[in-house]
Amino acid sequence: MNWSIERKLPLFVTLLLLAVAVAQLSIGYGSVRRVSRALADKRLPLATGVLADLFQTSQTRARVTALAKDPAIVAFLGSGGQRGRDAALAAMRRITNDTVTNAGLELRDFGGRLLLRTGRFAIADSVLVSPGKDSARYGRLLRQDTTLYFAIAAAASQDERAERAGGIVQQVARLQLSERTRRALTGLAGGDVELLFGNADGDPWTDFATIVPAPPEAVRSSPTPITYERGEMTRASAKAVPGTPWMVVAELPSRLVAAPARSYLVNMAPIAVLIVVIGGLVAWWGSRRITRPLVDVTHAAEAISTGDLEQRVSVQRDDELGRLARSFNTMAEQVSRSHHHLEAQVAQRTQALEGTNAELESFSYSVSHDLRAPLRAIHGFARILLEDHNAQLDPEAQRLLGVIDQNTRRMGQLIDDLLAFSRLGRQEIAAGGRVDMTELTRLVADEIRRTEGEQNGHVEIRVASLPAAQGDRALLRQVISNLLQNAVKFTRGRPNARIEVGSRPEGKQTIYYVKDNGAGFDERYIDKLFGVFQRLHSNEEFEGTGVGLAIVKRIVQRHGGRVWAEGKLNEGATFFFSLPYGEN
Repeated sequence: MNWSIERKLPLFVTLLLLAVAVAQLSIGYGSVRRVSRALADKRLPLATGVLADLFQTSQTRARVTALAKDPAIVAFLGSGGQRGRDAALAAMRRITNDTVTNAGLELRDFGGRLLLRTGRFAIADSVLVSPGKDSARYGRLLRQDTTLYFAIAAAASQDERAERAGGIVQQVARLQLSERTRRALTGLAGGDVELLFGNADGDPWTDFATIVPAPPEAVRSSPTPITYERGEMTRASAKAVPGTPWMVVAELPSRLVAAPARSYLVNMAPIAVLIVVIGGLVAWWGSRRITRPLVDVTHAAEAISTGDLEQRVSVQRDDELGRLARSFNTMAEQVSRSHHHLEAQVAQRTQALEGTNAELESFSYSVSHDLRAPLRAIHGFARILLEDHNAQLDPEAQRLLGVIDQNTRRMGQLIDDLLAFSRLGRQEIAAGGRVDMTELTRLVADEIRRTEGEQNGHVEIRVASLPAAQGDRALLRQVISNLLQNAVKFTRGRPNARIEVGSRPEGKQTIYYVKDNGAGFDERYIDKLFGVFQRLHSNEEFEGTGVGLAIVKRIVQRHGGRVWAEGKLNEGATFFFSLPYGEN
């Protein structure tokens, strides 16, 4: 994919706008959510306050307290229910008459025995609340099946020190639970707040339509609104009803608390998307307008680099890009003139360069011929002396003639290697061919096994499957041959001599290697490995001229690759070289 500035700039602007939009939506959503929660946290305490006010019991407490101090009630209870029945009953009916169905008023002695009752709502015949002496006392909410009720009681006595001379005034009332009641109370709190009522210390509780489980202790004891799960996540606030053991709780579902924030997202997200799309389109249009002249300049520069020196850029602007185009055209004119001038100079210097190459070739041939003639003479005379006059020569003379023979042979090999190395710099290479490196390496390995088998004993040469390379087959054969012969030479005399040829990929090239377990080398002198006539071992240890690895390096470099080595003394060596991939 072409990641040009023309594409990068719109993409960058679009991503920037998208990041800004996401950040703005996130910040806005968070702000609206916090404000919505703050409003909910204000509404919930207000709702609990309103409901707690509805359950204010001061009037009922005052009436029951006053009734407990009424002389008729005190006299009736003081007589143990024997005297003043009608007067006591008349006083009771002023608070609760006989036709009331959701409440009842009782007079009992301190033992709990019922003496007198008005109203139609009655529970078990026992005292429900420990009576208050100075004023009436409310008891906890109680449950009987699906009915919730409560009681308020006060002590009545002529003599506070003689408790048996009095009794208990107790009112029992039932809560009216219905859907209508629940909706009415919810409407007072705004319609979306649910109100609960119950004992501060636990069950029973009601939502004014049905009996429900008590809210968690964390809700009932928290001085501030908190979130908890009751079917769904809910925000709740609690408040105690003064003067009673009761408590009210106002709840608001968290989804309603977050509704304004979600509405903000729903309304603002399309606007943000529209802004991002428009911004991206504008950035794309602006990018094309800015980069089009740069694209024209680039295409013209590419055409010039391929040899089309007549390529020019159309100038239609007066801004910086227009000045760039005019400068490019001026530069192209200068390049064209310089190129034509250079061509003329190259044309003049090319029967001279060819003449020089011919002279160098002739010189190399002459050097080779002139050096070989005396060497052959020295070598020949030394052989004649050794063969024809051996009996007349003492041992020292025979040894010296042998040294002469050996060194003339070595000198001849040096001349051959030097000329081969020199010719590599001028030799044309067929670098475009595909070379099967596996087949080539195994062929060279077989030849080395046949020629080296007797003098080197058993040597194992392993050739892995190698990727094909692109290059001159004859020259690459020389690379493989030099490296394998080098490995064989330095593994002579080693038990279990082993040579391994393998490869690994590296980018658009293949790394080939030849690894042996031979004599190795001291890495301190690794710089000498690929130099002409540079050797790390004496000729007595290992024969050679010091040119083979230099030839390897020159061939590989002419193929666009590189050569290097790794090794340790007496632990073997590995020689690496890289070549371009061969085309299928």
